[in-house]
Amino acid sequence: MSWLLNRLRRAGRPPAARPSFAAARDGNVAIIFGLSLIPMIGLIGLGVDYGVSITDKTKLDSAADAAAVAAVATAKAYIAANQGQSNLTAKAIAAGITQATNVFNVNAGKVPYATYTLQTPQLVSSGQTLTSTIVYTATVTNNFGRIFRTPTTTLANTVTASTDLPSYLDFYLMVDVSGSMGLPTSVNDMNRLAGMNVESAMTDSKQGCMFACHFPGANGWNKAVNASPQIQLRSDSVNNAVCLLLQRAGNQIVPNQYRVGIYPFINQLATLSPLSGNLASASTAADCAKTWPMTLTKLLDTNTTQLSVNVDPSTGTGSGGTHFEVALPQMKSAISAFGDGSSTSNPKPFVFLITDGMQNGQHYYIIKNGKYTYPGNPSKFAGYSNAWWDSSSPSQIDPANCTALKNAGATISILYIPYITINSPDDGTYTAWENNRVNQFSPTLSTPLKSCASPGYFFTASSSDEINASLSAMFDRAVRMTRLTQ
Repeated sequence: MSWLLNRLRRAGRPPAARPSFAAARDGNVAIIFGLSLIPMIGLIGLGVDYGVSITDKTKLDSAADAAAVAAVATAKAYIAANQGQSNLTAKAIAAGITQATNVFNVNAGKVPYATYTLQTPQLVSSGQTLTSTIVYTATVTNNFGRIFRTPTTTLANTVTASTDLPSYLDFYLMVDVSGSMGLPTSVNDMNRLAGMNVESAMTDSKQGCMFACHFPGANGWNKAVNASPQIQLRSDSVNNAVCLLLQRAGNQIVPNQYRVGIYPFINQLATLSPLSGNLASASTAADCAKTWPMTLTKLLDTNTTQLSVNVDPSTGTGSGGTHFEVALPQMKSAISAFGDGSSTSNPKPFVFLITDGMQNGQHYYIIKNGKYTYPGNPSKFAGYSNAWWDSSSPSQIDPANCTALKNAGATISILYIPYITINSPDDGTYTAWENNRVNQFSPTLSTPLKSCASPGYFFTASSSDEINASLSAMFDRAVRMTRLTQ
């Protein structure tokens, strides 16, 4: 009976709850992990493929960089080593392209899993600048990306490189050595010289001669150079700046890259040092080894021509004036080549005109055989009588005298050294008249000189330091313009 009661009790009791699927947490984690394992492995695989692609691109970019540099370096070296060869630029470009292709292929051939295509390298010459362009495309095979239907990765890049070719430049230093370039450089020195009453021997005035004290009886030059401390004349300052320029021009990439000639003028153009790549010779001619070089000061107008040819007083610097209308056409004839600077056979000419800008139509001369001659007074040339003077006629430069030079292909760079105002009493003498005339003209001289200069090539300097800096800047401007804009 008891067994029956127990059974009835169990039959009336609610059945025990069975564990649900949701409550089986250990099973959930295993299933989720299993489902996520495939994309996780895929992402890791894609990461590996991406890393391979980045590594390959870095190597291919390096190959392109090396090829671009090889193109311009090879062409530049070819041009430097084969001056005078016909079709030089075209041959240099061909050599550069061949070398660029070889360099890229050697480096790119070591890149794993990549198939590349190199476009024919481009190498162009623009004036004095060579520019190369390297373009490549590549396909990198993915090891894991194929699972996600990305079997390859495409790469591409464009790389450029450029270099400046040596510019072959000819510098014609056209230096004014007329009497007014013998004025002191500074106001203090000018006052010192004036206080020495340098014109007393000429008897027409007791004021200090400041302008063109170079005729017989005027001893301004001697007073200046023998003063203690020595008075620095503008010709001294220019001489020193010329020596510094020669030193700078000696830093050449290739032989004869820069040639320099020194051409003083008064009535006409003379040659102190002919155009040459031998700058040591020009330095010797300009007295550059000395602490105080004075070659140009010694060439100041002393009433007779200097640097004459074959003892002919119709040649050389002349005497008695400042004749741009004669000297500039002579300079055009002196220029050996009007090129673009691309080679030794095509040098680009620069005329560096260093002057105070005052033209003067006077002469200290005689006419013989229908020509002006400058024998001096007393005459220093056998067979020539004493020179005489046809009076001062100061004026501005006529810019039209510069046109033919510029049209022929020369760049005219002007260093203008303004006059210091001459403070002298107006005592009615000729010296006072000439000084006042100069004072009136001085403020007007820069305008026509600017018109004479090529655009961007006009410089002004009023002290020794400024003369040095300006002549250096003229050199820098010439080199920079030729390399970037030709």
